[in-house]
Amino acid sequence: MDSHEQYEIEQAARALAKRFIRPYVERGDSFESLKKSHMGMGCTGERVQIGGWMNDKSWSTDFILVSKVGGREANVTFRLRDVFKEVRGEIQSARDVDDFRLEPG
Repeated sequence: MDSHEQYEIEQAARALAKRFIRPYVERGDSFESLKKSHMGMGCTGERVQIGGWMNDKSWSTDFILVSKVGGREANVTFRLRDVFKEVRGEIQSARDVDDFRLEPG
């Protein structure tokens, strides 16, 4: 696999990790509650989880593991805290834009 293909897989994996936790961040779940959840999602072409096993290695719940994305093997890890902060920032930015649109004038 060349570096461009690896980069695309990593970007798609990060997007999946963000989509995975976004609903929980939107409803107000804390970083700690997500960390304790050990939750995961798997379907035909995608597999993501908070902590667990990947590549014969045990990962703590400080990490989001994306083993499959778009039907392709990914085997990428991200720090949960980083993804959580990124998603929370995107949600707040969207709210700020909506608030700005609602202001008169």
